[in-house]
Order: sequence, then structure tokens, then C-alpha cells
Amino acid sequence: MIEKEWINIFLTSSSKEGLNSNLESIGLKKDLSSKKDVLIKINLAKVYKPNYPRTDMEILISVLEYVYQNGGKCAIAEGANGYLVENLYLSGLGGYIKKYGVKIIDIDFEDCDEVISYDECHYIPKCFKDYSLRIAIPVTSKRQDRLYSNNIKLFVGSVPRKMYQLENPCSSLELFPRPRLHLNIDMSVANIYFAIQEYSRFNYFINGGLSYNEKIGEFNFTETFIGNDAFELDCYIYEKFFLDCDYPKYLRIINEKKSN
Repeated sequence: MIEKEWINIFLTSSSKEGLNSNLESIGLKKDLSSKKDVLIKINLAKVYKPNYPRTDMEILISVLEYVYQNGGKCAIAEGANGYLVENLYLSGLGGYIKKYGVKIIDIDFEDCDEVISYDECHYIPKCFKDYSLRIAIPVTSKRQDRLYSNNIKLFVGSVPRKMYQLENPCSSLELFPRPRLHLNIDMSVANIYFAIQEYSRFNYFINGGLSYNEKIGEFNFTETFIGNDAFELDCYIYEKFFLDCDYPKYLRIINEKKSN
């Protein structure tokens, strides 16, 4: 379904200067010379509270500054049911949003295109195609009774929740923002990833900052990781930090489909 168009790579850094150098090395500066509009998908459906980390704001700020210093402009996207602007301001981004004129896109209110991915129907925001460069900055976590979440699972928050409700309001799955995805969650996570990459492929994935492991609680990455392949970076981060947790079934599904 998805053709390989580049050599997969990821780089690590331990400082803001190192992140900037890696953003250049991986090709973002060169891309910005001709592609000015950048979409940044984050994880901020709710604001941080202890043991529930979100996208690292220092990393997000560094990327915003890098993009604008190199002639680009940004939009920040997340499905937050109308609270994304508030969440960003409460997280300390207000001054940067005003300074750079960052556009804020609450995915839950966007129009969509229907994309069929391995016989599953998914709904991808049309506005994603308005941006020539797309960057994902998730939070990495594995909590009790939840899936390992990093680059690939970030895309569950890329589909509007209004399109994924159930007809039975009494279902226990209604506790989830997008309950229809939880009928077969691992398969749906995999298929949304393929749908996004087919419709509006993301170019770069950045991991770092505060994380959560159900075995040890919160911890900080000592390095920031940036790559151009969500699957390979997810596998690396899992093996480095989450080997004491169950291996994600959706990664096996993706690996099988990529191999066919």
C-alpha cells in the first residue's frame, strides 16, 4: 500500500542545540526551503496531571522556533473536543502561539475524507492535505490496561470522534472518546496508521521528554529521538524503555502487513 521513498533513519540528541542540528541533518531545513506550511500533531487531548504526561512542551517550542526561523509557518493539531486552545494556553504555549501566529486545529471539528484501509473505513481530516510537511510529537506511555502509545497510536487522535461513536449509548465502550475503534483496537490502530500514511503521510516523528511506564511510573527520556519512520522508531523506543511491558499486538499487525 505504501511505497518506500527514502532511507529510514533516526537520530538522537541530548540538548536543544543537538535537536536543531538533527532537524537539519534529517532534512527539515532543506524541506522548509520549498515547503513552508507545517502541520504538527501532538498529544494534548487533556492537560498534564501526575502520571498522565502529554507532548513535551519544550520539544514542541523548539520545533516551532526552528520552523519559523527557517521561513515556515505552523499549525498545531489534536482532537480535544473543543478544548485544544485552552489546553495549549494552560500548558504554557500561549505566548508562542501569539508570537508566531500559530494556527490551532481541533481535529474533532474538522471535515473528513473517507479512506478505506484493509477493509476498515476511516475518516481523515481534509485539512491535513493543506500542509506540505507533517510532524508528529507524541508522548510515549504504557499504562495499565492501555496500549503502548507513541508515534503510531498518536494517530488515533487524528480522526474526529464524532465519526467513531456507537449506536448503543449503554455500551461500556462509550467511556472512550472514539468507542468504535475499541471494538478491535489493535487492528484499528494499525489500519488508521496505514490510512494516514496513504492519505497524508507524516514526514518526521519526534520522541522525548516525560514518559510513563506502568512498571515504574513517570520517567524522563535522557535523549530526544527524531526519525522518519513511525514503525521503526516505535519498535526502537519499545525495546529501549518498555521491554518489561507486553509487546503491542498492533506492531505485529503492521509488521505483517508491511511484509506482504
